[in-house]
Amino acid sequence: MPISSPWWIAAISGLIAAVLYGAYRAVVGRLMHQRFREDGPEHHKKKHAVPTGTGIIMALLLLVAGIWAFPLAEPGQPSTRIGIYVCWAAALMGLLGFIDDRLKVNRGSEGLKARYKLPVQIFVGLALLYLISTYFQEWHLTLALTGDSLPWPVYAPWWLYYPAGLFVWLGALNGANFTDGLDGLLSSTTLVVLAGAFYALLDGEEPLALPAAVGFGALAAFLIYNWKPALIYMGDAGSLTVGALVAGLFMAKGWWFFLGLCVFIWVANVASVIVQVACYRLTKRRVLLCSPLHHHFEMAGWGERRIVFLFTGLQALGCVVAFIWLRHGTQWGLLGTAILLAILVGLLMKYSRRADCKLNGETTES
Repeated sequence: MPISSPWWIAAISGLIAAVLYGAYRAVVGRLMHQRFREDGPEHHKKKHAVPTGTGIIMALLLLVAGIWAFPLAEPGQPSTRIGIYVCWAAALMGLLGFIDDRLKVNRGSEGLKARYKLPVQIFVGLALLYLISTYFQEWHLTLALTGDSLPWPVYAPWWLYYPAGLFVWLGALNGANFTDGLDGLLSSTTLVVLAGAFYALLDGEEPLALPAAVGFGALAAFLIYNWKPALIYMGDAGSLTVGALVAGLFMAKGWWFFLGLCVFIWVANVASVIVQVACYRLTKRRVLLCSPLHHHFEMAGWGERRIVFLFTGLQALGCVVAFIWLRHGTQWGLLGTAILLAILVGLLMKYSRRADCKLNGETTES
């Protein structure tokens, strides 16, 4: 499915998104104010007047892009439609997230219960995995004739393919959701990942260039509004869209293992929550000042911009390590991964005490 230049797709998506974000803030914003967790940093409670849920704009752009591209796809060839399926899966997750955002606004901090949300996420994930498997079958037949090596998900048995794929899918959704906690954090760390994927998929003949381009443009426009002090928040509508988009791109390319490195910050945030909860239940003590991880550094006295710059840099380093692993093999990949983990552990050890200063927008900013 040849598409227009991905650069044009990204630019047009960014311009449309920028206009729609502004319109959302002006028209819908006063109806979508959110509340913040009571045990989080005190200054976050002052952000309640910032409208949330604007991630629905990104989801709608992906939905429309898929509808626009569908007639251009060749019937009977899954490879020409795989980018459309990724667009639609991300859009469905964005719609689910927006319902959650709206319920949170109406009910306070409580949104859509997990027993309703999780089955939808699993269903969409399994459906996308099935569609990707048809693409993999075509890919396998094509590349087998050339003798080129294939990523392991292409030939994985179904009993391993679906559980592993669902783990990647749900992990990305939760990782993006946990990372959406500071002004500009999720959008900055995701742009690093999408920039790499976008560069790798610049060929207009590549069907996955469509969702990568639309997502990159819409997220770049969002960051303009979301940089501290944020004028809008993406909410679960945005975090689920972003998580589904990144997961879909990496799953469809067979880069399942490398996704964990490219979204290193997402993985670290999820791990920090798991470790914090487990340790508290077992020992009644917390190993971190607060979780997810970015709140730990806030409690240690760091400002939001400083944390965003650090986490974006670590995310970029994770992408570099994934590239090294892919191009230079396991030995260099393991070394890069060890260095990445050592940097994070070193920072946690150095900043392990709660700051004496009051945590607010003025005293912590640096």
